[in-house]
Amino acid sequence: MLGKILGGGLGWILGGGPIGALIGVAIGSAFDKGGTSIFRSDEDPKQHGRKRQTQRGDFSAALIVVSAAVMTADGKILKSELDYVKRYFLQNFGEAIAIEKIKVLGEVLKQEIPIDDVANQIKLNMRIAEKRLLVQYMFGIALSDGEIHRTEIDMIQRISNGIGINHYEFLSMKAMYTQQYSHGGQRSYQSGRQQARKQQGPSLNTCYQILGIASSSTEVELKKAYRKLAVKYHPDKVAHLGQDHVQTAEDKFQKVQEAYEKIKDSRGLN
Repeated sequence: MLGKILGGGLGWILGGGPIGALIGVAIGSAFDKGGTSIFRSDEDPKQHGRKRQTQRGDFSAALIVVSAAVMTADGKILKSELDYVKRYFLQNFGEAIAIEKIKVLGEVLKQEIPIDDVANQIKLNMRIAEKRLLVQYMFGIALSDGEIHRTEIDMIQRISNGIGINHYEFLSMKAMYTQQYSHGGQRSYQSGRQQARKQQGPSLNTCYQILGIASSSTEVELKKAYRKLAVKYHPDKVAHLGQDHVQTAEDKFQKVQEAYEKIKDSRGLN
């Protein structure tokens, strides 16, 4: 109990806001159980471009909290979701630190997360490129089992809106990762991998959604939308977070390019 109290207190005292408090309590729980601190001095700051302690805007701490929010959105925690998070942490932080972060995630999963307060903290203290990366990451968790539920979409959208991602950009990002279809009057979503088994690449309608334009848009509007997104999602904007984060950005950048090329081909443009 003492570890939890100290951990929660330190989270607030260090200016960590709701994210710091959640992580602080989690660290306290790990301390009570004989665990160790997750934000250690040997963690490479180049990995996420932020201070190593649990402070406002700390990217890795935000990853842990949004992981818990998405994983619990549908009322159950799946092994596929946990495996996705483990792989992501291993790739970006190394084995030793990733193991400790996963332990803390386990404790955060037991807490009630003040979603709107967490989102507001991220909005005020993170750069837009990092916010977009968080949204991509959340979609990755939700789609780890090959299907995404309405409650997960709602949670990701709620967080996205809260951190300052506008509605049209959210729809563009959602189109990159999911395809909506009807089944018995119920809406559900499929991952890009499932789509690929049914068709080669995204549908033309999805391509327009990715670029955030209508199918009636002019050639000038098409090119303008593409150039805007190409700048917005260029991998260089998250280079400070580490190579694996860059790879995630590159995947999205490629989706924008593919959507643009497919629309051009459909219109017979060079």
